[in-house]
Amino acid sequence: MSSTTVLPLPCRSVRTTTQTSAGLPPSALDAMLDAAYETHRRFRHGAFAEPCPTCHVPAGELCLARRSVHAARRLAHRVRVAQAGPFPLAAVGAR
Repeated sequence: MSSTTVLPLPCRSVRTTTQTSAGLPPSALDAMLDAAYETHRRFRHGAFAEPCPTCHVPAGELCLARRSVHAARRLAHRVRVAQAGPFPLAAVGAR
């Protein structure tokens, strides 16, 4: 019988490993999230195309909750996209 001891490997979550391997401090991640929200707000993409029924800001404005989009605003966007239906293919190639 061998007297070699086996040490268990440290268990890390995928998120911890990803953040560590990326080497980005939390302030850089916050800045990237702020930039993404500002881009979506400026061009009215996604949920920012809808007015927020929770905090009553108009379309194209950030929600009053810091670094989050209210669930009601995301739901309103999904409903509008579902009602619009698919875009006609003839309009894409027509000139």
